[in-house]
Amino acid sequence: MNAKNQLLHPLFLLCLFLLLLNDFYLKPVFANGLTGKLSDFAGLIIFPVFIACLLPASRKWIALVSGILFLIWKTPLVTPLIEWLNGLMPFAIHRVIDYSDYWALLVLPVAHRMLNGAATPKVYTGWLVRAGRTAIASLAFFGVCATSVAPKIEDPPGTIYIGQSYRMKKRKHEVIAMIQSLGYNVDHHSNKAQKTLMRDYYQTDNIIIYNDDSKPIDTILNVKYSLSELDKKYTYLEIINVTIDQKKPIQKWEVLKSLSKQYEKALNKQLIRKLK
Repeated sequence: MNAKNQLLHPLFLLCLFLLLLNDFYLKPVFANGLTGKLSDFAGLIIFPVFIACLLPASRKWIALVSGILFLIWKTPLVTPLIEWLNGLMPFAIHRVIDYSDYWALLVLPVAHRMLNGAATPKVYTGWLVRAGRTAIASLAFFGVCATSVAPKIEDPPGTIYIGQSYRMKKRKHEVIAMIQSLGYNVDHHSNKAQKTLMRDYYQTDNIIIYNDDSKPIDTILNVKYSLSELDKKYTYLEIINVTIDQKKPIQKWEVLKSLSKQYEKALNKQLIRKLK
């Protein structure tokens, strides 16, 4: 069996289309529980087939390994690795810890069957087919990578990426009401209003940070975050970034990494714990 031919399998092409559509349109526009899961289901078909294309000998076990990697990826175990990579690269890796995403593992037997038992689609050989497979493989690589890259909201001077998610056992409107009860504003910014593909987000301004003696020591100019309600029971609050009082952009990655941890802890103490 030629694993490369599975790049032209109708199911693989459908999953690749859904992955790209979801990450670049459906997620920014709708940002709900379905769009949060769709990329995981499609990705767990695309990833093992793509790896088997590169390493044909892996087709017997790549679905299993993909499942193990997915299990680990969705746990706090890889958080230090993500933070380290985000301190090195010019873009940020985005990962939401949501154990309900494990439902996507159900598609792995389908990927395994495609690689080891299902009939390989009849493909005519030639340079055009090879070029098509190369193009599809490139799109698959881009899609798998792009799904974990944090979408850009905006980067005014002093912006620090946080990328941390928290699960609240409350409805979205209850979370918003609690933030407002603490004396903060909650402004909703719609991507439709801005006519862009950036996802909807909320913004809260002027969060004062206090020390252990309840004395103000710092002020966060604004916090941008998303709110996603799942199963009408839980709401996931993801802090996207914060803006501090800086007139110029912060350039050094080691400084950004240190500040990211600093403000993540400050927001956890000042805001998140009060919401749970």
